[in-house]
Amino acid sequence: MILYNLLRNLLYFVIMILAIFNGKLLKFFKSRLFQKIENDDFLNSDEEAIFIHFSSVGEFNLTKELISEILEGKKTGKKEKVILSVMTNTGFEAVSKEYSENRNVKIFYFPLDDFLAIRKIYKKYKIKKTLIIETEIWPNLYYFAAKNGELFIVNGRLTEKKLKSYLKFGWIVKKTVNRAKKIMVQSVSDRERYEKLGIKRDKIKVYKNLKYSIKYNKISEDQKKEYYDTVVDRNKKIIVCGSTRPDEEKIWLDVFEKININNEYQLIIVPRHLKRVYEIEKMILEKFSRNDYSLFTKIEKNKKNSETGKYKKIVIVDKMGILTDFYQLADFAFVGGTLVDIGGHSILEPLYYGKKPIIGKYFQNIEEIVKDAKELGFIEIVENEDEIVEYLKKFENVDTREFFEKNNEINKILDEILY
Repeated sequence: MILYNLLRNLLYFVIMILAIFNGKLLKFFKSRLFQKIENDDFLNSDEEAIFIHFSSVGEFNLTKELISEILEGKKTGKKEKVILSVMTNTGFEAVSKEYSENRNVKIFYFPLDDFLAIRKIYKKYKIKKTLIIETEIWPNLYYFAAKNGELFIVNGRLTEKKLKSYLKFGWIVKKTVNRAKKIMVQSVSDRERYEKLGIKRDKIKVYKNLKYSIKYNKISEDQKKEYYDTVVDRNKKIIVCGSTRPDEEKIWLDVFEKININNEYQLIIVPRHLKRVYEIEKMILEKFSRNDYSLFTKIEKNKKNSETGKYKKIVIVDKMGILTDFYQLADFAFVGGTLVDIGGHSILEPLYYGKKPIIGKYFQNIEEIVKDAKELGFIEIVENEDEIVEYLKKFENVDTREFFEKNNEINKILDEILY
């Protein structure tokens, strides 16, 4: 711990010099290291809090139901006070939007594992339990969490790449992670990788991914009508390609050209990163005319002036946060990062809406969930364009209610934490 904090202080010195010439970097560190940490009557003298740390919006979204259950005290019969710590700016904004008016919730930027700041948090607040969502290893946070109460890793995940990195610092990682009372991981493979780090086997339990507990939004009938009136042609078979990565759009444009001979399909592309929209437009124009496609924001902007029924063959969704809307309107849903070696994005959104996801062979990031879906025939894994074309000639929705109920183990996770 002493060596770790000495190295951190040296790093601070270098970063602070750089920050003098970089306003964005300076703001980042000031907001995290010099934020106000006071009780402000959040806790009475006889009250304790549960501290939950996650990195970004994604981890926050999968933790919402867990937070809700803890706040409501459905398991214990007693409402709890919760302190939420988040690393990223977008995560902080999402958490603040959800809980800023809730008097039982306190929100902080994670203070970058600074020894003095972490110590101050645990001194100002009586924290009985600390939950780390997924796997972030912070020696000072783990030290004070275990010293002042109980530490839990929830929805733990450890890739081979991360394992190799951690093994280079095995001496501190092993000591740090073993401070946890319980490590709840997503799969048997994750458990085995934790064991390779030298973590005691009896500390590790395997539970299903917290993503199974997420309650995704459903669009209203009015919203559906608006999409059908302006963007989505309900008289065609709708293909939605979500979270696409470089080279995947080209594959789907080739497939679309082959399958849409009789003009019976519509292709909606939702790229993972909006900065790639222009790149995708160029790909489309290599095969189709400018009149064959449109950007979603352009349709949205001109919808009052457009006539119902003037639909485009291809739509690029150049707006964040609405992929799940299109999954609900899809006949076929492809999940990106799987036809190229990225490892895959979540297949649970289309499954939640009763759509059977189409994915490629690269799904190492979602391997356990794919395994669960595959057992029930709830996923289509394709190797090439021809296999995609053949599948698009079929049509099948699936009833996934039992799938989610069976795999939602949030109550078991809460039992581990609260009792």
